[in-house]
Amino acid sequence: MASNATGRNGKVTAARIIGLVILILALTFVNNLDVFLGHTNEPVANYSASSLDVYFFDVGQADSILLMTDDKVMLVDTGNAGDAAMDYNVKDKINLSHELKRLGVNKIDVLVATHPHEDHMGSMYKIIEMFDVKDLYSNSILPESQQTGYYKRFVSALEESDTHLITPTTLSEEEIKAKVEAYNQGLPEEEKVVYNPNDYIRVGDEIPFGNAKVTMLAPNASKYSDTNDYSIVLMVEFEGVKLLLTGDAGKLSEKEMLKYAAENDFDLKADILKVGHHGSRTANTEEFIAKVQPSHSIMMVGKDNSYGLPDEDVIERLEKHGSVIYQTQDAGDVKLTINDGKYAFDLDFAHEEK
Repeated sequence: MASNATGRNGKVTAARIIGLVILILALTFVNNLDVFLGHTNEPVANYSASSLDVYFFDVGQADSILLMTDDKVMLVDTGNAGDAAMDYNVKDKINLSHELKRLGVNKIDVLVATHPHEDHMGSMYKIIEMFDVKDLYSNSILPESQQTGYYKRFVSALEESDTHLITPTTLSEEEIKAKVEAYNQGLPEEEKVVYNPNDYIRVGDEIPFGNAKVTMLAPNASKYSDTNDYSIVLMVEFEGVKLLLTGDAGKLSEKEMLKYAAENDFDLKADILKVGHHGSRTANTEEFIAKVQPSHSIMMVGKDNSYGLPDEDVIERLEKHGSVIYQTQDAGDVKLTINDGKYAFDLDFAHEEK
């Protein structure tokens, strides 16, 4: 975890991790999460600086997306709890840890927990335990009172790791320093938190990732009534091809992104859209889709899911704008390759038996 809360042996002490969690809660996006909770084959992947491979994994009614380029690995979300357990017999979908190892992944440079719902970070703890994770971008450190099974395991795994936690914030550097100073008042020296600007990311900032340009576009506020709107949204650009990863960001977050784009001359148009919230009508507004204008859209949905997703209105909206749609419930795993300014999809790439 972040080095500013480590003890002599490099591990995070219980007292200081609690202090850091409290501070992060004060600085970031988890102060209104009332609606929270809502075999393997030989490695086959080749990293290349001249291409970007993106895998939209079929993890059922959940999200997990792998990006690889230039010896760099990014994993956005990790599916439900159990989806990555080595001894778990996953049916009708991939086992995430098996597939990552089969694809040659042994380290993860960037791990993103878009928001604290189980279908997006249920297996986050297992990934942190199994792989050398350098940076974790997460706005989802919850107080103990809101932690349940998979989440407690996530916090425990993070405490025992050397992973650097980076948190979205809307606060200025001066505001953060003031809060750090106020928090440290009266604490013993060994429990005080040291301000480190590298522990925070703001909308418009870029995440280092090989030759790709990765820009964070949301969340744009510090308080939401819907946990989904805390979702970290990323625009990935590689050789002129753009991919928009939206997590479960809803209508409000989309409206905020449209406003940010207009005020900062940021082009939201993307070639490929990871459709928000599994194709729910709580997201994917006409205004947002019209601005993004995706040529292709990926819907990550489980077969015969109890939510009835994706919503037909969203499908019609995307098709009206000329977008070709792939659904993981039908296509299974979807592989996207960007190379030489062009992109192509592979729905039949070799992967583990399901």
